Amino acid sequence: MYSDMKIKMIWFEKFVNQEFGSIRRNIFILFSLFSSLFLSGQTLQEYIKEAKENNPELKAYQNGLDASIEKVNEAGSLPNTKIGTGYFISEPETRTGAQKAKFTAQQNIPWFGTIKARKETASTESDVHKNELEIAKRKITLQVEQTYYKLYELKASQNVLDEQDILLDTYIEIALKEVENNRASTVDVLKLNIAKNNLENQKEILKGEILTAETALNQLLHRDGFDPLAVPDNLFIPEEEPTMMLDDITYHPELITYDHLNDLLDKKENVNAKEALPSIGLGLDYVIVQERPDVSFSDNGKDIIMPMVSLSVPLFSKKHKSRSKQYELQKEEVFQKREASQNNLENLMEKAINNRITARINYDTQQKNIEQAKQAEKILLSQYQTAQLNFEEILDIQQMVLAFENKKIQAIAMYFMQTAILNYLR
Repeated sequence: MYSDMKIKMIWFEKFVNQEFGSIRRNIFILFSLFSSLFLSGQTLQEYIKEAKENNPELKAYQNGLDASIEKVNEAGSLPNTKIGTGYFISEPETRTGAQKAKFTAQQNIPWFGTIKARKETASTESDVHKNELEIAKRKITLQVEQTYYKLYELKASQNVLDEQDILLDTYIEIALKEVENNRASTVDVLKLNIAKNNLENQKEILKGEILTAETALNQLLHRDGFDPLAVPDNLFIPEEEPTMMLDDITYHPELITYDHLNDLLDKKENVNAKEALPSIGLGLDYVIVQERPDVSFSDNGKDIIMPMVSLSVPLFSKKHKSRSKQYELQKEEVFQKREASQNNLENLMEKAINNRITARINYDTQQKNIEQAKQAEKILLSQYQTAQLNFEEILDIQQMVLAFENKKIQAIAMYFMQTAILNYLR
């Protein structure tokens, strides 16, 4: 009698938790929804910030950008000034005296507008590097988010398994009491133990998968050691589905990079056209003249100063024509790559939108399945008051609930992973 009363008390407590605890559970879930979204978003943003600060690839892109910006100053500088000197071994005699030594300075100046064109080219090249850096940042953000949500999926599944494990322990305890009262067989206990063994096996496998995901996220954060990572306990798919149009990818950095590359080729063609024009050279010769000792006149020994102007004419312009042809071909290459990239981005967006809608449908379906499975469980438990408990049916329902819970978690993780892809495309 005592054992039977104890079993009934266990089931009475279970009924109370199921029936009267639903309101409390709903309030807790609602509170967890807002608190977990806030905390998880904050934590996720911290992870993204840490990854961006520590990622060596981003640092390399930043150094490349800084170097390209510095090239603007380089492009604005003039060619080297040529300075020369010479000593006359055989001194030429002039009316004012013998020439002893000669000093020369010469500066070449590109054609008007060439330096400006070079600076514009270097500036456009830095814009290309800037967009490449932005793309790399977005990719790092996407990798962190998807790894983060994968870790959520695994840990949420682990929590479900823990709950199922506790429930199986309760069933095993009840089954043992039922065996004592001849209302259950040893086979029922063995089946429950087998189910628990399988559950423990799943938990061990899941531990390894969690460790792998945590290692991947720590690597993205570029941490030296293995640090614990915080993920939310609960994530929920929002009721309203955000919309995103194909026009939203028009200003994606990948496409803007190709626009800058096309602009860069135009700038290079402009520089090429300027360099095909003559360049001007300005110079000055200074000749030291020795005084003549045998005569006396006003310009005796007067040094010679000779300003010079030269013109460098590219008579053989084959290289400039070749460059112009190369730029035309490269522009066509950029155009084709941009078209391919836009198609890929549009396909990626369409796929992400469809996958996110599918995740929502799966989530809603699993919610209904879980509710109906729990209703079936209540019916079975209510029958326990008047009849023998069917442990085989209980096990079947618990397996169904476990499968539905896991599919629900997978749908949530899939939804947020696809959202991360759409955020990358914005």
